[in-house]
Amino acid sequence: MLEQFTVSRETLARLDRYVDLLVTWQTRVNLIAASTIGEIWTRHVADSLSLERRLPQFQRAVDLGSGAGFPALVIASARPGATVDLIESNAKKAAFLRTVQRETGLCGTVHAARIEDCGAALASADIVTARALASLDQLLGFVAPYIAPSARCFFAKGRSHEQEINAATAHWRFSMVKHESELEDGSVVLEIGDIAPR
Repeated sequence: MLEQFTVSRETLARLDRYVDLLVTWQTRVNLIAASTIGEIWTRHVADSLSLERRLPQFQRAVDLGSGAGFPALVIASARPGATVDLIESNAKKAAFLRTVQRETGLCGTVHAARIEDCGAALASADIVTARALASLDQLLGFVAPYIAPSARCFFAKGRSHEQEINAATAHWRFSMVKHESELEDGSVVLEIGDIAPR
């Protein structure tokens, strides 16, 4: 299921437990689209591992709008020495994220709050991630007031990424590296830094 990725036995054990918890909680809390439950490994976990392999070494990452924990909990599972904080305003989803962290021994804090109320967490991040949350323009607006100049953002984007880039450049200056998806044609991970308003 994850043949294209180098994943240790320990990481796989953490991911197995995470997926088990996700399936259990999904019956009470809408964490992922019901149509994708059968694709948890091939769609959600693999997509998150694809993003994780793009990341440089880091001490602290912050994931925006963490929802069911993709990619944050997968990144934390693959990088057990690093701290991965999750920002999720939905209390039920935040409770799920805390349960996974506790039961898998992952390092980090779940912030049950809105992104704009988590400036201190963002200010301490080396890396910021987001997947299926908002447009690039909105994401840059969320992080720009808080992140350090040296921080890098890694945003997973789909086929409309060129339109999102064009819309964002009307309001923001930034450096960007576009990493093509290994799993889905037209999808990318945008590595962004040096963010400043126009």
